[in-house]
Amino acid sequence: IEVKEQYLEQFIGNANSQYESIRKIRHDIKDKLSTVYGLLANGHNDEAMIFIEKSSKVIAQIETFVQTNNAVANAIINSKLTTAYSLGIKVSCITVADFSGIDETDLCDLLSNILENAIAACQEIQNNGKRYIYLQISSENNIYTFLVKNSVSHSVMECNPQLKTTKADKNSHGLGTSIIRDIANKYNGRCDFYEIDNTFCCSVILKT
Repeated sequence: IEVKEQYLEQFIGNANSQYESIRKIRHDIKDKLSTVYGLLANGHNDEAMIFIEKSSKVIAQIETFVQTNNAVANAIINSKLTTAYSLGIKVSCITVADFSGIDETDLCDLLSNILENAIAACQEIQNNGKRYIYLQISSENNIYTFLVKNSVSHSVMECNPQLKTTKADKNSHGLGTSIIRDIANKYNGRCDFYEIDNTFCCSVILKT
């Protein structure tokens, strides 16, 4: 219950933060366009290019990776992938737009845990160029498939086949895989963890 409450609080915070960011962009965009127009009109092309570049960097910091019809999915995926991107992890995502039949609390818990595990694994890799996370969510005939692939520094399945936490505070960590399995069982689905070519994969199937 405590873990779910933490994720729900995180979701609310992420949603509010994104909303405020959008409001700020809308408020500033008119002034920025006027500034660029003034610079170009007065022949200050170089200054205009520098101003555009700086503005683009600010907008890129809050870039939206996905835009589904589900606010929970948007908040969690965009938040986690933004965090990964800021850590130098290459990210890519393909997802469905609707998540009919999946409780929003379960969706929040599932996405948060599988993406947090992927981010934690990528952080152990010294070479930033080899860090990547791929998220794919598909659906067919009321069956949803969540697939997350991430690079690893070593074989997780060989060193830790039970996927137990390696953190010192085991009472506060290590619940992620258990929560993922519980959600899969709740929807009469399945959960698989495996590795292919130095890539750790988590596949979760939910039947709605």
